Amino acid sequence: MRYSAPDTPDGGLDAKEPGPMAFPRIADVKLFPVATERLYGEASQHVLLRLEAEDGTVGWGEMSDVSHLPALMPDISDLTACLENLLVRRDATNLNELDDLMLANFPGTRFHGKACLVRAAVSIASYDLKARMLGIPVHELLGGKRRDRIPVCYPIFRMKSRADVPGRRELVRAQFENGFRAFRFYFGHDTAADEELLEAICGELGDRIRLTSMDGSGLFRLPAFLRAYRGLSRFPFETVESPVDRDDVEAIAEARRAIDHPVSEHVRSREYAIRLIRARAVDIFNVSITVAGGIRGMLDLFAIGDAAGLECIIGTTQELSVTTAAQAHVGAVAPHLDYASDPVGPVLYTSDVAERSVRFENGDLLVPDGIGLGVEVDMRRVAAISAPLSSLKDVLSSFSRG
Repeated sequence: MRYSAPDTPDGGLDAKEPGPMAFPRIADVKLFPVATERLYGEASQHVLLRLEAEDGTVGWGEMSDVSHLPALMPDISDLTACLENLLVRRDATNLNELDDLMLANFPGTRFHGKACLVRAAVSIASYDLKARMLGIPVHELLGGKRRDRIPVCYPIFRMKSRADVPGRRELVRAQFENGFRAFRFYFGHDTAADEELLEAICGELGDRIRLTSMDGSGLFRLPAFLRAYRGLSRFPFETVESPVDRDDVEAIAEARRAIDHPVSEHVRSREYAIRLIRARAVDIFNVSITVAGGIRGMLDLFAIGDAAGLECIIGTTQELSVTTAAQAHVGAVAPHLDYASDPVGPVLYTSDVAERSVRFENGDLLVPDGIGLGVEVDMRRVAAISAPLSSLKDVLSSFSRG
């Protein structure tokens, strides 16, 4: 439903100014925990968030892939009660007020807790809700798209041993057949396995594929990273991601000075962005909606990176279609995207919550054009994968996603 100012009579100086527009307020908040299997590796857990306005308009958000450290899950009943108290009766269209309210009550960053996932879910749902009220896609709410599609790369998750090589090799073949030409490689548990797989992939597919990044996930101390890098740098990687501890900005800068590849890092806040810039620690900002805590956070970080003359990509924690669509809308309006980005969750998971998943074509994520996020949640699909949240399997698997 579109909202507009009330009609005013003709009459020049005698015409009355229109009164304030009365937009609907938020009437209801619901959360739905789900679990999705991956094509390989451990399952991931997510929480869908549904905002309903007084006029019946619904917006959807998503706490994506909550199966990460710390080993602590939110209590769904308590979180629902808190969000109801904070959001119900609020102006459904005042996005800045909602963002400020969520940051005040759910501070914290992605790698030290899960509060930013709550912020991201509410942000996505509120933008979806307002765009649906206006009858426009989210990218129009953000000022209009600069691109219709976003090149993405498929992840090759970290192997535990050489026994994992055949399965990873087959996965690359399958995704190559599905149209993917760019791949991101997580390295480090077993260097011999890493080299064996890369030799096989490069030998078989050669320059028909791109290795966009070797991703250390911030797991290494500098000497260990440099040893691994010396063994893997002979392969045609374009970038290095998260080479060392993300909290040690000086170590990231030292790693950057020691290698011949551009370095990217997940940027979790405006303050962290400034630290990275001042230390000359990175060449590329990796910006994602879950780490940034929502749509406005992503836009802020892209603006900072652009102002600093840095390159940018969209990152991921591997999201379902709701958040993948949100990332696509932000990516559509970003000043520039300089390498293949990361969100491929809907083709990584074996199930989704949308009637029709976001679309991928020839290795690109297509920006949805429907109203709001451009995806419709199917409650039958949600019910089919509904599952209580638990960190136990993550602890038992040592939080290994691959």
